[in-house]
Amino acid sequence: MKLKFVYSKVYFEQLNKYKRIKRNWKEVKKIGKKFEKKYKKEINKITRLIPKIVRKPWRKKEINVYIVDWAGPSFSHPLTLKVRKDLLLMLVILTHELLHHFYTKKFYLDEEGNETKINKKVKEVFEKLKLDVKKQLKTLQKYHNKRFSK
Repeated sequence: MKLKFVYSKVYFEQLNKYKRIKRNWKEVKKIGKKFEKKYKKEINKITRLIPKIVRKPWRKKEINVYIVDWAGPSFSHPLTLKVRKDLLLMLVILTHELLHHFYTKKFYLDEEGNETKINKKVKEVFEKLKLDVKKQLKTLQKYHNKRFSK
């Protein structure tokens, strides 16, 4: 399975139609390209590791990853990755959103525990990669807690 990074100014503008953000389109593209270049090898490893960890094959041969900035979070359908200063956090979030592609709506976001289950799989992926993402996993959990405390 391959990831195709998509830079759509129209999508970016529509996400930000009603709420302004600090980054402009040029900055978003710059951060996205830097992320792609820095983590190309790891992204390829992650896309090979995930099916082994979840014991299921990818359903698609290619997944588009829309690179944006906006007031909301990253999400999995369509896979929309929010740019951040912490590029390793972007990689952790990308992995989390990719894992969503393996679960049915029954498992999706209907219960608070599901996000925690997915985050455990994220941790497993990075342990196999031997990358220290403790700080980023804490941030991911913080986002999760904030979302479900409402």
